[in-house]
Amino acid sequence: MTPDQFLKFAQVLPEPLLLVTSAGEILALNQPAARLFNKTSKALIGQCLTELVTDSSEKVIDYLQACSQSRQMILGALTIHQAQGEGIVCRSQGSVIEPRSLESPAINLLRLEKRSSDQFVVLNQKNYALSKEIQQRQRIQVELAQSNETLRQTLLKLQNALEVVQTEKMSGLGHLVAGIAHEINNPISFIHGNLTYASEYYDDLLKLIQLYQQEYPNPSRVIQQEIKALDLDFLRQDIKQLLQSMQTGSQRISEIVKSLRNFSRLDEAIFKAVDIHEGLEAALMILQSRLNPNKQHSGIEVIKEYGELPLISCSPGQLNQVFMNLLNNAIDALEEAKRVRWSPTDGRSSQEVMQNHPSRIWIRTQKLNDRYIAIFIKDNGSGIPAHIHHQIFNPFFTTKPVGKGTGLGLSICYQIIDSHNGRINVMSDPAWGTEFSIELPIVY
Repeated sequence: MTPDQFLKFAQVLPEPLLLVTSAGEILALNQPAARLFNKTSKALIGQCLTELVTDSSEKVIDYLQACSQSRQMILGALTIHQAQGEGIVCRSQGSVIEPRSLESPAINLLRLEKRSSDQFVVLNQKNYALSKEIQQRQRIQVELAQSNETLRQTLLKLQNALEVVQTEKMSGLGHLVAGIAHEINNPISFIHGNLTYASEYYDDLLKLIQLYQQEYPNPSRVIQQEIKALDLDFLRQDIKQLLQSMQTGSQRISEIVKSLRNFSRLDEAIFKAVDIHEGLEAALMILQSRLNPNKQHSGIEVIKEYGELPLISCSPGQLNQVFMNLLNNAIDALEEAKRVRWSPTDGRSSQEVMQNHPSRIWIRTQKLNDRYIAIFIKDNGSGIPAHIHHQIFNPFFTTKPVGKGTGLGLSICYQIIDSHNGRINVMSDPAWGTEFSIELPIVY
């Protein structure tokens, strides 16, 4: 737009209008603007706006440059210099009408509006109040960020403290179990070993009695009465069965002691070559009382699908803790599913419900490749809602009622597997239950 084109429409408008470059040079203005500056149009054309106002040159140039970068009206405030008395306070509205080129600076159209000093006092007060409010909000945001950081650090400290407590608790349990296993192992080994000799001695004595009966088919009356009182034929069979039962029982106790000794490695942090199946069997042995049938439920069937696995380098105590947590969670899920599927008022017995929905846990292991093995622990409980899948490994997150869960079990499992350079994942669906998969490197 040329100055002539500007004047054609500006001269008929009542408000003061100026055509100004982004450097502050006045190119054209209408009569209302000339009267506002109290000079002729001819005297004002070519002058720099910064010379006509009391505002600093930097402020005026910054404002003009802001106008030259926007086609929307940019608000500002200018105070026109007067020879005598206070300056004339004006509100300005400006925008670019011709962008800057290589040959010339941008050209802005400025509209000036004379304002009373009182209006600007009120405006300045509002601006000051707004500035204070912004500063207050910024201060609050900083304080809130600091509070959030403090809370985060406190949460981390609490999490670490609870993990230490859990670790110490499991370590103490490991020492206790190791002590019990050691105390039981010696006497039960003595009993189990001597039962073999006792069975052989019984066989020898029985042969001797049979020889006596063959050599002396007609014993005295006293011996006949004693044989009848003892019920010798029954005694022969019952003692044999009794010794066999004692051998079976002592063998079972030996297996339990072995599992306890494996489980007592909970506090071992040293990595060593370990058979993963031993840890799984030890965990199942410890949890046997929760798996067996009782008055409350008909028992949980454990289906094992063990593959051929190499020994892996790991901390056996830590992995035993993972297996215990996952199996405990599976048992809890199955018990909760039973409560959901059956109630005393639905007309069916709990046995009928369990026959239709038997509780099962599947434990599957396999060698994935030359570097990794995998362990899968699955249950056919009610599953985990999809919307919380991403939260289950978070510290303190639990779906169990208050007092029944700390929210640390799965978080600790995740950290243990991660410390082994492994991965733990979960898949769950209400239709078939929940499956945790663990991948561990063979050589750490």
